[in-house]
Amino acid sequence: MFKLFQKKEKPRVFLGTLTVLPRSDIKRHLENWGVLNDDDMDAGLKKNLKEIFTLPLAKEVENPATNDLVVDVVIPKFQSGELWDLTLDGVGIPLFWRPKVTVSSRLYYLKTKKTKSTFSVTEKMGFGHYFGLLFSFSRIFRPKINSSDMEVLLYQACHKLLLKMQKSI
Repeated sequence: MFKLFQKKEKPRVFLGTLTVLPRSDIKRHLENWGVLNDDDMDAGLKKNLKEIFTLPLAKEVENPATNDLVVDVVIPKFQSGELWDLTLDGVGIPLFWRPKVTVSSRLYYLKTKKTKSTFSVTEKMGFGHYFGLLFSFSRIFRPKINSSDMEVLLYQACHKLLLKMQKSI
């Protein structure tokens, strides 16, 4: 009876792995004509993940409790966006895709490695913001979408992901 009124002890959360999966879609060859290298983008996204998830490492825990949790974070998909003009017999057809990043995580128990829950968030740049970047005067001599633009999307996605995880803990 008294167990119902006792406060549950919140689990400690540790960091497992941070991963950015390499792109395998056709868009990686079409975006920015090689101005932004995929390897540079991967490294930048992984660096930002390390800054966002500043948790103690799970592999350094000496005496794990039964309710200790570990979070693994992965970026399975991202794209930096592009705008193309396809012209067929004098008719121009715009073809574009906006910058987007997907962040997924797995929350599991440190002792048993049993998954508690998984989460995924996809964040896209808004149409107005994207077209504003494409057609701004300052972007004439620079890539259309740079790493700082992708960083903003990553931070927004990670914020939403952390809120989802916090609710489940």
